[in-house]
Amino acid sequence: MSSASASPRLSWRVLLAYAAPAYSQAMIHGPTGSVIQGVYAKYLGIPLQAIATILLVAGIVDALASPAAGYFSDLHCARGGVRRAWLLSGSLLSAVTCWFLFAPAPPVTVWYFGTWLMLTYISWAIAEVPYVAWMAEISTDYHERTRLATWRGIAMYGGAITFAAIPYLPMFPTTEFTLQSLRWTAILAIVLLPVLSLVAAVTVPAGATKVITQAPRNVWRGIIKNRPLLRFALLFFLYNLASGIMNGVMFFYIDSYLHLGMWMAALFLFTLPLGALAVPAWGWACRHFGKQRAWAAGSAGGALAILLFLFVPPGPTGVTGMVAVQLLVILLYAGFPVAAPAVLADVIDYGKLRFGVDHAGTYFAIYNVMYKAVPGFGAALAIALISYGGFDARLAEQSVTGTWALLTTFSVIPAVLLAIVVPLIWYFPIDARRHRVIISRLQSLEARATRDQVNSAIAH
Repeated sequence: MSSASASPRLSWRVLLAYAAPAYSQAMIHGPTGSVIQGVYAKYLGIPLQAIATILLVAGIVDALASPAAGYFSDLHCARGGVRRAWLLSGSLLSAVTCWFLFAPAPPVTVWYFGTWLMLTYISWAIAEVPYVAWMAEISTDYHERTRLATWRGIAMYGGAITFAAIPYLPMFPTTEFTLQSLRWTAILAIVLLPVLSLVAAVTVPAGATKVITQAPRNVWRGIIKNRPLLRFALLFFLYNLASGIMNGVMFFYIDSYLHLGMWMAALFLFTLPLGALAVPAWGWACRHFGKQRAWAAGSAGGALAILLFLFVPPGPTGVTGMVAVQLLVILLYAGFPVAAPAVLADVIDYGKLRFGVDHAGTYFAIYNVMYKAVPGFGAALAIALISYGGFDARLAEQSVTGTWALLTTFSVIPAVLLAIVVPLIWYFPIDARRHRVIISRLQSLEARATRDQVNSAIAH
C-alpha cells in the first residue's frame, strides 16, 4: 500500500497557514543567529568573553526548556489537548521577551543581556517545539510532509529576508545592523508573532496526536532505544554545530576582516530571496531522490563552498567574492529546512510503531535543541576560539594570529564538521519504501484497536 493513501492531499490554504508562524519565528531568529552578539559587543560594550559565557549558559537553558516543552505538550495532547494552544501562548511570551532583548535602553549590563536572552529562548521553546511537532500530526503521508516542510522552509526564508531588509528602511542613516534596526525587529515581532500564530490555529487541522490511547510514558526508553532517532540526533548535532560556529563569528568576518560591515544587510537581502526560490527545487529533489540523499548532497556541496570564504580578499575588491560564495552556500543549505523536519517526522512514525506512544513533541524537542541550543554552543565556542587566538572586535586591524583564528573558526572547522555529517545522512535507514511499511503497520494497529473497542462495547 502506498503511503500516499494514508492521508489526503493538503490544500494550499492549510499549507500557507501552517507555514505562517515560521515567517515571524525566522525573523526574530535572525538577530540571535549572527548579529546580536556583534551589536552588543560593538555598540553596548559587552566583552567577548562575557558574550561567549552567556551564549553557553543560554544554550544550556534552551537544552532544558525544549525537552520540557516537548514532554508537556505530548502529555497535553494525550489528554485531549492540541498543540496550537502552545503555539499561541509561546508566541505571546516571545513578543514580550523579544522586545526587551532587541530594544535595550543603554546602559546595558551583562546580566541584562544574559537574562533576556535566556527568557527569549524559553518562550521560543514553548511556541516552536509543539509547532514543529504539529507537522507530524497534520499528515502521515511521506510526500505531504515534504510539502509542509517546503512551505515552512519558504516562510523561514521570508522571515530572514524581512530581518535583512530592516536596515534599509528610510529612517536609518546606515545600512549596518545597529541598535535602531534591532528595535524595529522587536516592533514587528510584537505584531507578527501573535497574529500569524492565530492564523495557523484557526485554519490548520489539529491532526492525529496519538496512535494508541496512552499518556506519554517511558520517554527515555522511547529515546534511547530508537536507533534512527539517535542517528538523527548525532548528525543534526554536528550539522547545527557547524552552522553555529560559522554564524557565531560571521559578523566579525564581514565587519572586522573584510571591512564590509556596511554590506552585511545587503548580502543577506540579495542571497536569501534566491535561497527561498531554491526551496521548492529542493522539495522536488527530496520527493524524487529521497530526503536523505538530497540533504546529503547539499551538505557535501556546502562543506566545499564554505572553504571558499578563505579566498575572499578584504576590502572593496572582496564584495563580489563575498556575495558569490555566500549565495552558493545559501543555495546548498536551502535543502535543510525541507529535508530535516520531514525526516524526523518519519522517525516519529517509527517511534509510534516501536513503542506504541506518540512522542512527537519530545522528538521535536530534541530537534529544537539541536536547531537552536547547539548553534548557541557553537557560537560560544567560536567566540571563545577567536578570543583565545587574539582576535579583538574593538581593533580596526587584527593581528596575524587573530586573523587566522577567525578564518579557521569561520571556514575550516564548519567544513570539516559538515564532511563528517554527509555519510550519516546519505545512509539514513528510513527511506520512502521503509516508511510505507511503517505506515501500513500503524494502520493495521489502529484498525485492530478500533475493532477491540467495538467488541468491548458490545460485550458490555
